[in-house]
Amino acid sequence: MKIFRGINHPGLAPACAVTIGNFDGVHRGHQAMLGLLKAEAAQRGIPSCAMTFEPHPRDYFAQKLGKPELAPARVGTLRDKLSQLEVCGVDQVVILPFNQALASQSPEYFIQDVLISGLGA
Repeated sequence: MKIFRGINHPGLAPACAVTIGNFDGVHRGHQAMLGLLKAEAAQRGIPSCAMTFEPHPRDYFAQKLGKPELAPARVGTLRDKLSQLEVCGVDQVVILPFNQALASQSPEYFIQDVLISGLGA
C-alpha cells in the first residue's frame, strides 16, 4: 500500500476509485465499504484509494472553538489506521491535512480540485 500526504505526488495513480472517511478503528462497516471499493476498482482496472484527514475534522473545529471537549476520542493512532487499511487491501491512502484552507473550500472546489483533478476519481 502506498501512502501519500496530500495530492501533489508523482507516485499517485492517475486515476483511482476513492472513498473518503476518518476510518477510526476500521470497523466492520468500514471493511464492507472497502470491499465494495476494491471490487469497483478491480472492475474498472484502477487502484483503490482511501482518503482520510489528519487531524480529524472535529479535532480541528474543537481547537478552533477553544472547546477541546468537543473533539472525539480516538480509537487508534494514524499508524493503526494505516495498518488496518493495508490489511483491508487498499492500494493507496491519501492523508489530507485538515486545516483552514481545506475547511474553507467549497464542496464544488473540493470535488473538482481534489477528487477529479488531484486523484482522477
